Amino acid sequence: MMGRSHALSGGVGWLAGCAALTAAGAAPAPAAVVFGAAVATGMALAPDVDHPKSTIAYSVGYLTRWLAGGVARAAAALRTASCRHCSTGRPRGGHRAVTHTALGAVVAGLIAAGVSLWAGRTAALWIIGMSVWLAAHSALSPRTRARVGDMILPGRFRRFAPRFTAAVGAVLVGGMGAGLAAAVIPAGAAVWWVGLAVAWGWLAHALGDALTFSAVPLWWPLRIRGCRWAPVGVPHWARFRTGSPTEAGVVWAMVALGVGSVLLLGAVS
Repeated sequence: MMGRSHALSGGVGWLAGCAALTAAGAAPAPAAVVFGAAVATGMALAPDVDHPKSTIAYSVGYLTRWLAGGVARAAAALRTASCRHCSTGRPRGGHRAVTHTALGAVVAGLIAAGVSLWAGRTAALWIIGMSVWLAAHSALSPRTRARVGDMILPGRFRRFAPRFTAAVGAVLVGGMGAGLAAAVIPAGAAVWWVGLAVAWGWLAHALGDALTFSAVPLWWPLRIRGCRWAPVGVPHWARFRTGSPTEAGVVWAMVALGVGSVLLLGAVS
């Protein structure tokens, strides 16, 4: 799926879950609903850090492209070393490997929850800020992000260097998100839900790719047909190509689900 589709799936899934809990009488805190959706939206882009040409790989120029290249090589090495079937077959690289598994999502969520429990609100604010930054980088065009920087910093900021100013604009949006969270979330508040939002965003990305023809090794390290990295997805007839009209239809369905979730949250609360 495209980056924006992944981001939308993370946020909409979180809102739908919160709406279901609210309807069942176990309403989460408003801050958890709003900022959890922001975290899930941004973290739904994170698994593609294993692809040097992904949205996240271009978020901070050469630095993140270097990081994505390193993750891709490490993921490819893990795939080869952990499965005899993969070590003897055609090399499949590191994309859609360990970062696209259910276990990877659980580990990412546990790390985020552990850091948030250890460092409290400060860690949660950093995670929220990073997630909003990633979401802004995916949802806003480079020109729009540059204009954000131009509004906040004096001068003809966006003319200095378009790519640089667009990246700075996304960072500034992330900072504003973290600042808003700091104003809303009181000191000492429970922020364990940040880990859950990270895990869901990560898993939402994998589930979205499972709808495409490439599928994902969702159940690694379990063996499926003798292979730990066997791609898992919906039935072949239900899969679609990335960027196809079918994906556009899925996006509109998610938009409808998101709107319905927001309306339900407002009606029940």
